[in-house]
Amino acid sequence: MILVSVFAAAAVAGSAPTAVAEADDALDTIVVTAQKREQNLHDVPLSIDVIDAAALDRSHARDLRDAAALVPNVSIQRQGAIDTVFVRGIGGGGRNIGFTTRAGVYVDGVYAGQFASVNQDALDVARIEFLRGPQGHLFGRNTDSGAISIVTQAPEHVFGGWAQTSYGNKDLFELRGTLNAPLSDQVAIRVSGSHRERDGFTLNVPTGTDLDNINRDSARGRMRAAFGDVTLDLAADYSHDRTNKAIGEALTDTFNTGPSPLPGAFDTPYNVDPLQRIRTGGGSATLGWRLGEGLSLTSITGYRGTSWHRRNDLDYVPLDLATMDYRDRFAQTSQEVRLNLTSDRLNGVAGIYVFDENTRTDRRVIAGSQVGLLPFGLTPGLSAQVLAHVKTRSYAAFGAADWRFADALTLNLGGRFTHDRLRLDDYSSFGSPVFGLGRIDGFDDAQSNDSFDPSVALSWAATPDLNLYARYARGYKSGGWNVDFLSAAQFADRIRFSPERVNSGEAGLKFERQGVRLSLAGYYMMIGDYQIDQFVDLGAGQTSIQLRNAAKARSWGGEVSLEARPAERLNLSLGLGYAHATFDRFPDGGGPGIDLDGNRLPYAPRLTASGEARYSVPLGPDLNLDLSGDWTYRSASFSGPENLDRQRIDARHLLGARVALSGGRFEVAGWVRNLLNERYIDNRIFDFFQTAVVERGEPRTYGLTVTLRSR
Repeated sequence: MILVSVFAAAAVAGSAPTAVAEADDALDTIVVTAQKREQNLHDVPLSIDVIDAAALDRSHARDLRDAAALVPNVSIQRQGAIDTVFVRGIGGGGRNIGFTTRAGVYVDGVYAGQFASVNQDALDVARIEFLRGPQGHLFGRNTDSGAISIVTQAPEHVFGGWAQTSYGNKDLFELRGTLNAPLSDQVAIRVSGSHRERDGFTLNVPTGTDLDNINRDSARGRMRAAFGDVTLDLAADYSHDRTNKAIGEALTDTFNTGPSPLPGAFDTPYNVDPLQRIRTGGGSATLGWRLGEGLSLTSITGYRGTSWHRRNDLDYVPLDLATMDYRDRFAQTSQEVRLNLTSDRLNGVAGIYVFDENTRTDRRVIAGSQVGLLPFGLTPGLSAQVLAHVKTRSYAAFGAADWRFADALTLNLGGRFTHDRLRLDDYSSFGSPVFGLGRIDGFDDAQSNDSFDPSVALSWAATPDLNLYARYARGYKSGGWNVDFLSAAQFADRIRFSPERVNSGEAGLKFERQGVRLSLAGYYMMIGDYQIDQFVDLGAGQTSIQLRNAAKARSWGGEVSLEARPAERLNLSLGLGYAHATFDRFPDGGGPGIDLDGNRLPYAPRLTASGEARYSVPLGPDLNLDLSGDWTYRSASFSGPENLDRQRIDARHLLGARVALSGGRFEVAGWVRNLLNERYIDNRIFDFFQTAVVERGEPRTYGLTVTLRSR
């Protein structure tokens, strides 16, 4: 059975984020670069959804997490303090610097980085491409389940720009803007900035502080210089997120022996205010050189750096018992060089890639001034700490070719060979025996991994409007180390784990005719050596929880995407996604002798959906009233592999609406998200002392946005 997912890609983005209804029944062509070259979405044999600037603005999606919520079979899930991407029910990873994620995020062709860099700001974005299924042959390591490619707006040789401000409930205030300027006939620049702030929905009662607020500044700049056959693009971006972001709201007391002392929704009893501080940014230099007829060379040099700081009250009560303070730093450089060939029957790309990453972690548990109230003999001060340094160097050679060997048949071949070298330096950990932690001093280790990840597809242009395809692809997630708070038994049982690999088959169709765009894909994925926590029998009556290549997982399902313009000025999009993601084999997953074979993977809802309706009413020359409404659905899932009731994450239907008055150089829009104010649990975890913690979904938000543009 093949079920469906859909999201309609909106009209091509303009120089300012605004929605403009088209005058005829034709749908705009959507151009993507999912295969490292510009192609019509209709011709790409992949399951892809695309969201552009106008669609982001209509839904008031200001970051990647907001945008992913609009795309079926894709999500960015907060797992306590960690943001990770899930595609087709496969995701996770990123819990510490030795355990990377299963889906990658890229900004203008440069890998954004590990978990702390996932939730990119959507400032001055032209489009976001959501690629489902393994993308190893072109995007490389850690794209087991898919990839997200963010493409920012390029400078134009026209002076202009736009400014936008928003005000909403909970004292929401946003100020965003872009300036575009030509410096000469060959050079143009584009600079953007954003400030967002909003009070939180959760009140920390002992301190009177709002939690889960917004306070984020972002900036982006690009320069394009074109000299004959050579084009140089320089880009830089920076974001600073400083919020009182809590891991969650406690349902129980510290040791899960009774209810929380403050059980009301959106209230917390913490003596220490949680915080999140993320600084992330980077730059890239992209050189394009047309070598001759149909032949071009591209070089992309990238650097990105991120610092991440989280603090949270670990006892979840008003007493000063224990606090966590985690700090991670990431720095990476990359170099990609590729050659593109375009001809009547053969199109291809071949290249090399080098990636260097240095990550450091300093994670602490600090006993508070009242820790003596506990019968553990602890004293105030540092009670547990993890220090580590992980270095990664990756080399790759890749290629892909589309050969149209008959008028209606195209063979798509691709492959990537990757050699990874990983090194763990100075891993040290200690903790009080009360916590069951051991002492590790200056442990070093190294590993290297090789992988060849092929992709083979056959496309058939059955009619000028209908393409059918079948595709096989293989993906690879690198190995690593569980550099976490560990017991002596866990460390003695080895903390290293090996790569995991995925094999995927996909078949689909893409249909496009004036006024209608439809795509459908069905898939089947098998993941071997799945990296996950497993109970391990150490002998002598001892067991341990270890991060290992412990399981085999599978996911099958499908997506359908439909966009239609049944009447002038009316656009409709509907969709539905299905993902049956389960453990094919997971011995001892629930404890010694308790297998979890057949259980659902964490954070893998079976059914996801989205839809949008847009209508434009002309009021006069260059004046329109634009009406839009959107809907998303996510079925229930589980936060843990045991699939227990206490791990159940709520299903939810969320509605949004927008009314905008737009003229030639202005737009005034009123909007609302979670229109029906639906209450739901978005995540459940058990923290350091087994405290039961939930993260609640955002209640209703609404506001007014005013946009001014120069043209």
